[in-house]
Amino acid sequence: MYQQRIVIVGAGIVGLATAYALLRQGMQHVTVLEQATVDHGRSTSHGLSRLLRFEYGNDHFYSEMVQLSLKRWKNLELVSGRTLYTRTGLLALGNEDDNFTLPSYLTLNELGLSPERLSRRYCRQHFPQFDLDTYDLFTYNRNAGLLHASYCLRTLKELILELGGKIFENTPITSFSHENMLRPIRLHLGNDDEMQADRLVLATGPWVHRLLDDLHLPIRLTRQYLLYFANLPASSFALHKFPAFLADNLYGFPLHNTCAQDGPCWLKAASHDFGPPVDPDAAPVVDAEIITGITKRLCKLMPALKQAELARVEACMYDVSPDENFILDCLPYDQRIVFATGLSGHGFKFGPLLGEILSNLVRDTPPPIAIERFRLTRLAHPWRPQVTSVA
Repeated sequence: MYQQRIVIVGAGIVGLATAYALLRQGMQHVTVLEQATVDHGRSTSHGLSRLLRFEYGNDHFYSEMVQLSLKRWKNLELVSGRTLYTRTGLLALGNEDDNFTLPSYLTLNELGLSPERLSRRYCRQHFPQFDLDTYDLFTYNRNAGLLHASYCLRTLKELILELGGKIFENTPITSFSHENMLRPIRLHLGNDDEMQADRLVLATGPWVHRLLDDLHLPIRLTRQYLLYFANLPASSFALHKFPAFLADNLYGFPLHNTCAQDGPCWLKAASHDFGPPVDPDAAPVVDAEIITGITKRLCKLMPALKQAELARVEACMYDVSPDENFILDCLPYDQRIVFATGLSGHGFKFGPLLGEILSNLVRDTPPPIAIERFRLTRLAHPWRPQVTSVA
C-alpha cells in the first residue's frame, strides 16, 4: 500500500514531536528538515530547561492539556530510559485580586491536582528565600517541575532515527510550490536542490513569516532573555530545597544543570513580559537596560541574588499570536499543508501533545483534544483567499 511522503520543516520540539508521533502511528516516510542543527543555539526549543506548570488562571483547557502532555512526557521517559522531567513543585506568589493566582488554585483543585494554599507564616518558615511583602496569596503545586529542554530534543532525535525517520540538518527551505493539487508539493532547498512531499508540516518557530508571508499571520516576534545566577548556597537554592516559582511575570527554577549532571549548576530566572520586536535572522543582542530591570525585580523578590553572580544571559525569541493561543491548522487553500505557530513562551511543555495533534491533522484523523480554539479562522481576515501558491 502506498505510503505518503511526509516532510516536516523545523526540528524544534514541535517538529520533532510531530515526526515521532507520525512514526509511532505507522507512517514510514517521515523526513525532518532543519535549517541549522537539532538543538542549535538560536532555536526557541534550545536550552537548559523549561517550566512545566499547570497554572493558567481559570482556563481549564490549558491546565487539562498540561495533564495530558505530562503523561506523554512520562511515556517518552519509559521508551527512552532517560530522565526528561524533574519534579520541583511550584510556588506561586500572588494577590487575591490579581485574577490569576486564586483562579489557578481553584482550577487545579477542580482537576484533582490538590494544590496547597499556604499561610504567610508557613511561607516565611519553609521558603525564606523570598521577600513576601508585596504578596498576600501563596499556593504550592507539588506536581509542577522542569523539563530538560535540550536533552528532550536530543532524545527525540534519537528515537526518530531508531524508528526509521530521517533528519537532514543544515538544510534550509527557501520556498515551496503547490499550485497543482494533483501533484506533489515541491520544496525548494537552499542548495538549489528540490524535494517532493505528499504532506507538509511547517513548524518553523520565529521563522514562520519566511514561508507563510502570504497568510499575513498576525504573529509578532519578540526578544526575550534568560538569566542564570551562580554562587548561590545549595543549602537554600538546590533542587528539593527551593521550588520553581511564579511571581507576577517573573518565573524561575532551583539550581540545576542538565539531567546528565554535567555543566555548571545555576539558578535560572526570567520575565515573561514580551520584549521588543526582533528579526529572527538578526544577530542576538543583549539589552543591558532590560537585563538591569529584570535583575532588579528578581533581587527584590529573592534578596540573596544581590550577592550572586549573573553568570550568563541568553537571548531567545517568542512567536506570539494576538490572543496568545496557539495556531494549529491546515492552509486555507491547501489542506495538505499543516502548520503550527504562536507557540513560544509556553509551548515547549505541550510538545508531545502538539506533535500528536499535528500528526492527526496530517493523517486526517481525530486529534486527542478539540482544537477549534487553535484554528486560524478565529482571527479576523488572517489571509488573502485568492492566493493559491507560495513562490
